[in-house]
Amino acid sequence: MKGDRFQIIVIESEIGEIKTYHLSRKKIKTVLAFLCVIFLFVTYTAVRSTVLLNRVALENNRLKRKVAVLSSARVRLSSEVAKLKEERDKTVRELAKRIRMIDAIMKTAGLKTTVSSASSNNGEGGVYIPVDKMTPEELSDSISVIDSLIADLRKYPLGVPASGRFTSKFGIRRDPFTHLLAFHPGVDIANRPGTPVKVTADGRVIRAGWWGGWGKVVLVRHPSGYITIYAHLKKIFVKPGQKVRLGQVIGEMGNTGRSTGPHLHYGIEVNNRWVNPMRFLEVSDVWKKR
Repeated sequence: MKGDRFQIIVIESEIGEIKTYHLSRKKIKTVLAFLCVIFLFVTYTAVRSTVLLNRVALENNRLKRKVAVLSSARVRLSSEVAKLKEERDKTVRELAKRIRMIDAIMKTAGLKTTVSSASSNNGEGGVYIPVDKMTPEELSDSISVIDSLIADLRKYPLGVPASGRFTSKFGIRRDPFTHLLAFHPGVDIANRPGTPVKVTADGRVIRAGWWGGWGKVVLVRHPSGYITIYAHLKKIFVKPGQKVRLGQVIGEMGNTGRSTGPHLHYGIEVNNRWVNPMRFLEVSDVWKKR
């Protein structure tokens, strides 16, 4: 080394040639500085890459956990949706069953079960809400209301007791025997002897047999508090204390007791007071026309 210079001697072994290189201190410092910068850059890049890879790994694990949670939630929600759909479908089936029950009750009672085409001019309307859009809770509430209506249909005397022609109304009339004005506590329905007589609501028989001017008679007490009377019967098919169902045949039309011909006297009593049976019979299409 001479002054600020370094001398590097290289001997090539094959030909014995000697080469000499001279490097100044400044060049060596420059090379060392460059190598140091390269080292620092590589080190920084490596450290930064390691940190970023760790962050990516952590984020990836977090996302995996989140995906697992979401997947679990999806399965749970799918199960709940399927359960709700099953409950709704079950409730819809129950509603359909109730509709069939109402139709059967109304048919048994002789009541109207279809809506007239003229009803379109009766001022009806409202928002259309399909049944499949209703929640199970809403449908269940509807079933509760319908069950209550079904119970009412069966316990109030809304049915038609017998087929035939309307011959005498409720209220003041001229008595067929004395021809004097008298109160008639029911309506008379005339038809052939032996015509079936049906009870007009669920209830229990409280009298069945001969009862003075009524002839052969059946009295039925209903859960609603009403009592129905079926008089002048030819035959009786029930006994006192027996439970009867709406539409059940309890006897046959006859001409017993104080009667001028085969007919059914049908009366309704509540709170020891006779009420006009036509208030109930007019619900039926059969009697609306009379």
